[in-house]
Amino acid sequence: MTGPLRLWLRTFPTRWPFLAAAAFVFAGDLKNSPGLASLPVDLTLLAGGALACLLVLHWARGARSASPGGLLLLVLWFLTFLPGVLDAADTPYAFQKMATIFTFSLLAALAPFVLVRRDGDLGGLLNAIALFCLGSTLASLVGAQAGMQRLASTGGGTIALGRAAGFLFLFGTLHLAEREPLPLLTLGLTATAAVAALFSGSRGPMVAAALALALTFVAGRGKVAVSRLKLGLSACGLAALLALSLALAPQGSLQRTDAFVHGEFGASEQYRAEAARISWDRLRRTPWGLGWGGFATQVDLDGAVDRQYPHNLLLEVTLESGWLCGAFTVLLLAAALGSAWSATSFLEGRILFAGLAFSIVNAFVSGDLNDHRLLFTFLFASLSLWRPRGKVRQGG
Repeated sequence: MTGPLRLWLRTFPTRWPFLAAAAFVFAGDLKNSPGLASLPVDLTLLAGGALACLLVLHWARGARSASPGGLLLLVLWFLTFLPGVLDAADTPYAFQKMATIFTFSLLAALAPFVLVRRDGDLGGLLNAIALFCLGSTLASLVGAQAGMQRLASTGGGTIALGRAAGFLFLFGTLHLAEREPLPLLTLGLTATAAVAALFSGSRGPMVAAALALALTFVAGRGKVAVSRLKLGLSACGLAALLALSLALAPQGSLQRTDAFVHGEFGASEQYRAEAARISWDRLRRTPWGLGWGGFATQVDLDGAVDRQYPHNLLLEVTLESGWLCGAFTVLLLAAALGSAWSATSFLEGRILFAGLAFSIVNAFVSGDLNDHRLLFTFLFASLSLWRPRGKVRQGG
């Protein structure tokens, strides 16, 4: 085990089951990386199989969900996906989408109920996720080439890097806000995340991180003492570092960020707005949904952009699996946010709340249902804390 990894595990301890869950969450972003692309078995399948075996082993040894109510919500949510199966489009995309929903996405949703059961489990899971975010971020920065327009994840893309860097930034910032001695490792990973997020030019994750951080400080206000001086000094240091990094930033990323700040939207934003408008018009007339893959086959965008989903989780599930699915999705997100909000009296709970809010915002602006394993992890980790009468497990 290398020195940097030992340092991480001492500062942010985790265990192998949580590392296996994080590896599965990020397998899709990593499998095209150098050294992994040549594997004889698809990395997502390999990591998913390993995690499934691990969960079965834990179950056989007596591990049971500490939140039966949260687990019931998961089962009911996936049942609302069934109407979309009945009228699914006859396309390879629709078939793959359904197969992934009820295998990999379900696995990502179930894992927190088996793994997050005792004090300390939540911290171990969050630390493992942050470790993989750090690895993805560092690999992208080290692999950067001169003249590139935007920095991208070595195995994923610019959005994958933006999401990894965004959560890592939240993770580091919330640790820095504690009244504890300033750990240089935490400041370093926060600065690395901020630079990588800027270099990626992914505006959705950057906005999502800012909103999630603001909401988290509101949620935790009055519940915990925050070192304002240390946080202020860290913010000044990060701002100075970002200013210095502008000279090295890819021009494409800087242009995208500058355009967004000035309210200028490109083809990507226009597509999302048009997709939302047409999807809303269609779903009002289709209470049982178009079926999975129906957006790609039945929603007419005048052939402007060939995409298969509206880049909005709520619109997607409501349009393709019906009003019941959409309504239950809203209920589920609200329940998870409420559970995570109740846990913001301790640091791990605040990080979970920030990660959940961050992932929800991202899910509303990019990707399809199966692109959001990180959201599923935070969503059901939050519900794994849910207890009758609103009680949640305290940090340990």
